[in-house]
Amino acid sequence: MYYFIINPNSRSGQGMDTWKNAERILKEKAVEYEAYFTEYTGHASRLARQIAALSVPCTLGVVGGDGTLNEVVNGLADTEYSHITLGYIPTGSGNDFARGLHLSSDVQSCMDSILAPREIVSVDLGLSRTKDNVRYFLVSSGIGYDADICRNVMASPLKKFFNRIHLGKLTYVVIALKLLMKYDPCPVCVRLDKKKTFSIPRYFFITGMVQKYEGGGVKFCPFAKYDDGLLDFCIAGNLPKAKILALFPTAFTGKHTEFRGIHILRGKRLDIISQASLPIHCDGESMGCSSHLTISATDKHINIILR
Repeated sequence: MYYFIINPNSRSGQGMDTWKNAERILKEKAVEYEAYFTEYTGHASRLARQIAALSVPCTLGVVGGDGTLNEVVNGLADTEYSHITLGYIPTGSGNDFARGLHLSSDVQSCMDSILAPREIVSVDLGLSRTKDNVRYFLVSSGIGYDADICRNVMASPLKKFFNRIHLGKLTYVVIALKLLMKYDPCPVCVRLDKKKTFSIPRYFFITGMVQKYEGGGVKFCPFAKYDDGLLDFCIAGNLPKAKILALFPTAFTGKHTEFRGIHILRGKRLDIISQASLPIHCDGESMGCSSHLTISATDKHINIILR
């Protein structure tokens, strides 16, 4: 059986157009399916839980961006979902999950894979935890400057404008430059795997990653592997703002790791304690603000149709 969860508003309404093309293929092939449309934040999680509760071996297709996919995964993660295989048609602004797995955005190609998979991979789930919130992620979770960028991108009218001209990831670049001018680095203390502890007096951001990319194609953790049971962490601190500006172009190719002040770690868990309450993101979606955050690998994974 095939189920589909569709965010019709993804990429400024283009999600619905994408679904219409996908549905045409289903009808041409006389495939039995059920389609559900998200109507509010968190709806995709609720729909995913309902589909999982049917306990029927099935393929669940997701039409939306990284945020929609994140909701679906969080709906599945605390249920029994081993009978579900995810197919994905990316229609977001950043599409970092699809980029990390080299998934096609062509509807025909995506539907061919969903209906007749040639390769299915198991992708790790990470977990982001504060005292007020817990959320799984497939791409990344971070605290500080990068999370502030994500929070502002979600609220910016620039997102719709750049989406309309198919340059959605430029929204992240514009917002990043704007926020950098007023961003005030603060001290943090981090601990890796409950062992190694160190302090960063002037901290910009920390991100824990399952995939290589976040923020619309920024390759913050170029050596991250989606199926190794570990997270890669990118820590940026003790850098002048001018150097952050120089870092951005290199981060799209992963060359930022050569800058002094950039640290790449790998492990199971990172505990972060900040002197100030800072914004947090999970797969680009806001998790509010907190001065304490734990980003960890889990033993959970989800089956994704690769091609």
